Amino acid sequence: MIGHGWAVSFLQNCIDTEKVTHAYLVRGPAGVGKFRLALDFALALACENPPAKKYGLRYCGECRPCRLIEENKHADVTTFGLDWQTRSEGVKEGNAGQNLKIDTVRYISHKVSRPPHEINWRIMIIRDAETFQKAAANAFLKTLEEPPERAVLILLADSDRPMLPTIVSRCQVVDLRPVPREEIAHALQSEGASKTEAHMLAALSAGRPGWALDEYKDSTKQRINDRDEALMHLEKLLPADRLIRLSFADKLTYQWQSGGNKRNSVLVMLNIWLGWWRDLALVRQNLTTHVSNVDKLDTLKEQAGRFSPIQIKNMLLGITHAQAELEANVMPRLALGDLFINKLPKS
Repeated sequence: MIGHGWAVSFLQNCIDTEKVTHAYLVRGPAGVGKFRLALDFALALACENPPAKKYGLRYCGECRPCRLIEENKHADVTTFGLDWQTRSEGVKEGNAGQNLKIDTVRYISHKVSRPPHEINWRIMIIRDAETFQKAAANAFLKTLEEPPERAVLILLADSDRPMLPTIVSRCQVVDLRPVPREEIAHALQSEGASKTEAHMLAALSAGRPGWALDEYKDSTKQRINDRDEALMHLEKLLPADRLIRLSFADKLTYQWQSGGNKRNSVLVMLNIWLGWWRDLALVRQNLTTHVSNVDKLDTLKEQAGRFSPIQIKNMLLGITHAQAELEANVMPRLALGDLFINKLPKS
């Protein structure tokens, strides 16, 4: 576990004081470490030989429960989410929809109602909890209102999407904040990264250690390639006329309506743009030590000189507004067209 010392200490204290509650909600941006924290909590709850002295959540990693949980094979610890739902429906990856459905919730409720077989707890880790359909959320609420004994539900949710307030109120909420760059860079160097690469990835990660580790281990460097492609599109759109901009909005609308990975690629691009315009705002204020795209600082300085602070601010607000409208199922061409025509400045 990289960072989040307060959350780690809090969960270990729940175990030590025998005050483990039936439901936890771990929130934070993708890649910040939500699943790793949930898995470590499950390991600490299940471990047969927890070490007496160890920083963080205590588990040996060697006993039978620890080994099975790490291999995702323990009968009493199950992980659900959109990927699980896709497999259970027997359809191609990315085609099971963008929301956890009521059938998934019913299966979780049935599974969690059964007593544990080998350890003291029946542990359910539920990824993508922010995607519950309304009916699914209401059905899940019943499980939270009448939780089975010896059951622990750990919900994982992105922090930028709202959840049913009645679900949130029935969970112990653990909000994960971005991890300092130096802490992420140190972890990457311990994995074998050079100092230069470690600091670059730590900056690009925006405080998300999971993102940084995945990118370091990925020989294709897909996330950096996605970033570069998104910035290439942005550079082409800046001088483009209305017709070209609307054509690009149509392209993204088609991707959004296709669902699955194509839909997600639109969100990825908008998030990359959001980070880029945030960096432009920082450069305008001479706060270059805080930018994320440190490997493109020269380009940021050149672009920052082209736009006024109000143009940068309007673009940041425009991207955020477009993201919210897409998530609210507003017609994607309207949301994206407004962004490209009315908010994106021309250079």
